[in-house]
Amino acid sequence: MTVIWDNLTEDEQTALKRMNRGPYPSLSKALAERLVFLGLAEERPGGTGINRVGRELVIATLLGARRR
Repeated sequence: MTVIWDNLTEDEQTALKRMNRGPYPSLSKALAERLVFLGLAEERPGGTGINRVGRELVIATLLGARRR
């Protein structure tokens, strides 16, 4: 399933941006589960973290915003 940035909620977008910078301890369990379900994050021993797909989505979105 391909996820498009504009189809994410504002909370999902914010969480991915924060997770892209490092640990996000205030990430809610429900939001973490949603991001894992969407294939943008994964469970790790230290908690939920952004995965390659999620990171690529964030970076592509940020680079696209720069070009505008």
